[in-house]
Amino acid sequence: MTAAPEEMACQICLSPLNTLGAPPTYVHPIQLATDGHQPVPVPVRQLDTVNRHCDFCGDPFPTWTLVGGEVTAFALGSAAGLVQNLGHAWAACATCQSHIDDDRTDKVVDRAVQAFGLADHPQVRERIEELHQAFLNARQPGRTLITTTAWPATVITARELPKVRDRLAGFYRGTDSLPTALATAETRQEVAAGLDRAGLFWIDDDFTDLAEYAAEKLPDVTTNRELMPGTDGLLVWSRPVTPRRITAASWTATSDGWHLINYRTIGGGLHDTPLQQLREQVGWFAPMSTVRVNDQHLLHSEHPAAALVATWLLVAQQAANVTMAEVDKAVRKSYARTNRPTPEVRIVRIGANRGTRPSPGRSASGDPGRPQSSRFWVSGHWRNQAYGPRRALRRPIYISPFLKGPDDAPVKLSTTVRMLSIHRSDQGHD
Repeated sequence: MTAAPEEMACQICLSPLNTLGAPPTYVHPIQLATDGHQPVPVPVRQLDTVNRHCDFCGDPFPTWTLVGGEVTAFALGSAAGLVQNLGHAWAACATCQSHIDDDRTDKVVDRAVQAFGLADHPQVRERIEELHQAFLNARQPGRTLITTTAWPATVITARELPKVRDRLAGFYRGTDSLPTALATAETRQEVAAGLDRAGLFWIDDDFTDLAEYAAEKLPDVTTNRELMPGTDGLLVWSRPVTPRRITAASWTATSDGWHLINYRTIGGGLHDTPLQQLREQVGWFAPMSTVRVNDQHLLHSEHPAAALVATWLLVAQQAANVTMAEVDKAVRKSYARTNRPTPEVRIVRIGANRGTRPSPGRSASGDPGRPQSSRFWVSGHWRNQAYGPRRALRRPIYISPFLKGPDDAPVKLSTTVRMLSIHRSDQGHD
């Protein structure tokens, strides 16, 4: 049996590509409006985000990949004569998937003609219905969660975190498929068990700002158990961080290291039945990327886990003030019904001790004897700190922004520095 060709997307616009002719040439979909650039094909597996649309109705937030009949479309109008292979794997949004599950494919067609502004063209509706049926009549069992959709961010509060964790663990134990890196039953069960054991950490707004800024300058770090605030954990930032828009991360201990997984929130903008079904079937998170690391594994500054590692390091150097959140009442009752203790959720804020500063006698150039005629801001940065037996080991510590120079000297105003306010967030206490 010939293996299916690898799915490709355009590196410029992040849109999935169709194939044209034989041997295949990669082309943008007929209905896609572009700026005229030529496709630059890259494997979809290399991308965190793909600008995919529902292949049934064009919705920009597809949720599932379905496998059905191979469909080929003939382009009409100015593109007449072109034949595009639409493939046997189609993306479905949560609403179309709900209608398909209910065997209401007529509603799927309705969504398509309305979205494309073709409700008054019965012949076009018939052609769309033919395409849908050609795919659905040969549909195979199962579906795969699309983890590359750039959903609008969903706010997760500290008190909701146990419910969010339990739903995520339940999804890993379920039958819906995931992309290759998390596809095996063994890996999924391992991650689910780790989530059951996980310490829960919710990072407030100020600490999220600090962690994101520190992650931009993170030096290379070697993994070890001392880095982590717990053997297994699930950590949620108050908003998406880094250009990759990561909302949460988990780490799960294995026999020889850890699974590190980044997540994005899913379901933002959905309502009614599709949202309810998505929350019940999947939850709030979709894994964006996963990597296995061993003890003493070197993580480079561009590593996908940089934001997580920076947060770990800031917590470890006591830059954090950790308090317990009040868990949602419904969650407490749910745990009590199954004879489980109420889970603990730790809220992480910026603490009073925000990191070590260089001694005040040193100048910025490192020359202790050089006189200073003004004060100036030193931006936040990382510095290696000695620790361990005979202080032979090194770990990064974050130096918060500070004013350098004599107390009575004027402040040099030409230096820009990012400062973070310290206020108590009400997240998790409403």
